[in-house]
Amino acid sequence: MLQPSYIQISGRILALGIAMLVASSITEAKTPNSKPATIRFATFNTSMNRREAGQLANDLAHGRDPQIQKVAAILQHVRPDVVLLNEFDSPWISRSADHFQNNYLSQPQFGNEPINYAYRYFATVNTGEPSGLDFNGDGKVQGPQDAFGFGFFPGQYGMLVLSKYPILTSQIQTFQNFKWSDMPDAMKPTLPDSGKSYYSDDAWSQLRLSSKSHWIVPIGIGKSAIKFITSHPTPPVFDGPDDHNGCRNHDEIRLVRDMLDPKLGGYLRDDAMRPLPRKKMKYFVIAGDLNADPNDGDSTGNPVDMLLSHPLVQDPLPESAGADEAATTQAGKNKDHVGSSKFDTGDFNDSAVGNLRIDYVLPSISLQVIKSGVFWPKQGAIGHDWMDASDHRLVWVDVKAP
Repeated sequence: MLQPSYIQISGRILALGIAMLVASSITEAKTPNSKPATIRFATFNTSMNRREAGQLANDLAHGRDPQIQKVAAILQHVRPDVVLLNEFDSPWISRSADHFQNNYLSQPQFGNEPINYAYRYFATVNTGEPSGLDFNGDGKVQGPQDAFGFGFFPGQYGMLVLSKYPILTSQIQTFQNFKWSDMPDAMKPTLPDSGKSYYSDDAWSQLRLSSKSHWIVPIGIGKSAIKFITSHPTPPVFDGPDDHNGCRNHDEIRLVRDMLDPKLGGYLRDDAMRPLPRKKMKYFVIAGDLNADPNDGDSTGNPVDMLLSHPLVQDPLPESAGADEAATTQAGKNKDHVGSSKFDTGDFNDSAVGNLRIDYVLPSISLQVIKSGVFWPKQGAIGHDWMDASDHRLVWVDVKAP
């Protein structure tokens, strides 16, 4: 069932259809005709998820939550023009996006200048969305394992796009409801002992591929548009020998790859049952916590290489000195990693997995990259004491305006 959506403009709310956009008149807004020299795109898994529905909304309403203050400080310090926030709970059932802007981003945090985003996009996701199906085979049809995406309530671990530039709402495509079984040659999980499918036939036929959602959000830059391709695939762990999360992570990333080619992605239909545009995307930026490292970790089939080696995609290889320092001082599993630690974006349990590169901002080759980075300061540097806000780091890339 398609979910309602709304536009909020200067306090008026208008029903629209599938997704949700917030656009308000804020002083830092960019006009549709203004063309900057460069645009800073970013992704940041903020860890602004809470165990109970509505808890994040309460934390945002009073403006005094220490973790959220640090998240806001990072955004104010790096100052991205367009950013995807992963793990931002349920913005469509409360005024969470408004409260985040007004009570945190618009207030100076730790000496940083406020930052304003005139345009916001958010829509329903699959996490915590009841399916009425027994996905994990325990004879029950309730709980986080039987939701369309793992979650304790609808919208947990949600997504939010903030932009200083206009979002072209009529061109947005979302793929929340796309069924995994509709992907040709899907990596269907099986039980290794018997070779049987991990999912029952009924569950497999109705399981949605995206654990949260996949969005194509066009950003208006002057007379051009850059398509912001956003997602947050499930981690390839927390399963068993069947590897159902590893398989799903692989195919969620494959879905992003298939979006880049209308022939390869000819099977795709968005939530309004529209196909991809016939022409290949001219300008795009892929962003999100993809939960896949190209060299280390527990990914199945190295799915992120489908993007990093794609002929239409460039990898600016954002890095930080703080990641290198952390891998050295924390040691543990980091000592066994093959990939260079300076590219890491996640600070994880050193005895179990170590730090990984799993958050990405990948522009199309048609966009000129000016510079890039990961906000991971070394000890003693500005912002190092904000790092406990999340186990992920903000990744940013500056591109020349087309």
